[in-house]
Amino acid sequence: MNGLFKSAAALVLALAAASGWAQAYPAKPIRVVVPFPAGGPVDQTARALGARMSASLGQSIVIDNKGGAGGLLGADAVAKSAADGYTLLFSSAGALAIVPHIAPSMPYNPQKDLVAVTQALKVPAVLVVAADSRFKTFADLKAAATGDASKVNYASAGSGTTPHLQAELLKREARLNINHIPYRGAAPALTDLMGGQVDMMMVDIPVALPFIQSGKLRALAVTSAMRIPILKDVPTVGELGMPKVEAYNWYGMLAPARTPAEIIDKIYGAVGAALHSPDLKQQFEQQGVQVVGSKPAEFGLFISAESERWGSLAKAVGAKLD
Repeated sequence: MNGLFKSAAALVLALAAASGWAQAYPAKPIRVVVPFPAGGPVDQTARALGARMSASLGQSIVIDNKGGAGGLLGADAVAKSAADGYTLLFSSAGALAIVPHIAPSMPYNPQKDLVAVTQALKVPAVLVVAADSRFKTFADLKAAATGDASKVNYASAGSGTTPHLQAELLKREARLNINHIPYRGAAPALTDLMGGQVDMMMVDIPVALPFIQSGKLRALAVTSAMRIPILKDVPTVGELGMPKVEAYNWYGMLAPARTPAEIIDKIYGAVGAALHSPDLKQQFEQQGVQVVGSKPAEFGLFISAESERWGSLAKAVGAKLD
């Protein structure tokens, strides 16, 4: 009887301890893996969100940059981490919706090994040319890039990146004859674009905006459904007769599969609060970025749809992981 009492008491204590751990989350710093090098737009966004999440969660948010293989290495590290809420992934579309379709082999399954927390942002792209380009409008570009005699080329941040596939979408819908010049990152591609070595480029608005505002680049179109206030004179692809070219990069938070629902909910709430903090929301809007903050289930369905859309296009154009 005494042994039975001790066993029951131990069970009660164990259940109480488990409940206490769940309620106490987070009890230590949280690591957010960004699967790209430091200093890029995904990294900068993660750090801005992390600072505000830390205040609401009462724990430090540590950003861990694990770049390589188009985001695959960092995403894989999170997929193989403990499902306890202390290792998260903040990624753009590439590692989740494109890389799985073009990598020679996949060490993780984004649909099974990761769970969606929230889509944080939608990031429209802008079609840009050098400020001194002969292309003053998209009509000028289309006229030069139509027919067999075209010698128009476009830069991208690399084969299989979102800007590459956005340009291929434009190429298909506008029936352009343009040649792809892949670079290792947006920075060298933009440098050559401004130097006249390439003719055009699709790029996330926050990346191109400083060069547009300084007069080094000219914007010909944006890929959003509505005009962007900061680029109010630049037409949308829909206005130019290409609604199917509407497309976005996007950033979102994920966790290892089997992370408890109550922890997912707490992370979701912290990210949502950070996204809607007045100063950060204004900062995003000034960059042409749209705040989303979708629920976990909604984000999961969105990733599946984006994977189907970009995966099929990546295969059709022969994109390869650099």
